[in-house]
Amino acid sequence: METFEKAYSPKEISITLGVGDSTLRKWCIALEKNGYNFIRNDQNNRVYVDSDLVVLKHFQNLVKQHNMQLENAAILVVDRFGKGAFESVTGIVPSEKTEEQRDFSRSSEEVISQLLEHIKHQDEFNQKLIKRLDQQQKYIDERLNRLDERQKERDNMLLESLRASQETKQLLLEAKTAEEQKKPRKGIMRFFGRE
Repeated sequence: METFEKAYSPKEISITLGVGDSTLRKWCIALEKNGYNFIRNDQNNRVYVDSDLVVLKHFQNLVKQHNMQLENAAILVVDRFGKGAFESVTGIVPSEKTEEQRDFSRSSEEVISQLLEHIKHQDEFNQKLIKRLDQQQKYIDERLNRLDERQKERDNMLLESLRASQETKQLLLEAKTAEEQKKPRKGIMRFFGRE
């Protein structure tokens, strides 16, 4: 006797997973790029079965809970669950995991753990880099402020020097004018006979 799995529409899967249609589409594309096959209907739309739902829930866990990139999550899921509904299967779900499945499960957990550790180290490195960049920016700002202050001092000194020079010229001009006014004119001197 042949049994049929229930088929789900993309909308039903989106609701079940609590994600939008576009997110589900991205996840499916990532899985397909890594060899996973979804069943398609006559209009070439994906149709999902229970095994696809299990795969997508596991994929969602890796992406959402472990902040894994789609590509890495897809590789792990396809390695763990196989290539999808078109892959030859016996239809029997083993009640206990085989030793190989336990080893793979452990290795998946180790990979996830290593990836999380790598993400942690990367985050620490990024924080140090940001701190260093902030220090460099502070140093640059301080240097620019000092240069601005020096330039303002130089400009002020130049202005003071120009003012002093103009004042000196003005004083000299006034002194010359005053001296010329004190000198008797030659015409007057002749008149009085003092040449």
